[in-house]
Amino acid sequence: MSEPAREELQAEIAALRTELKQARKQNTMLAEERSILRKATKFFATEMTC
Repeated sequence: MSEPAREELQAEIAALRTELKQARKQNTMLAEERSILRKATKFFATEMTC
């Protein structure tokens, strides 16, 4: 494999790793938000029935 092709592949791998890291971070944040919304829904549902 030629050196430019190798460097191009390494750059692409680095970009994909960065994208994966960002996606995982966003996934964690969305999971936390979903958990908060579920708790809020449960809270307000019990408040409305009392």
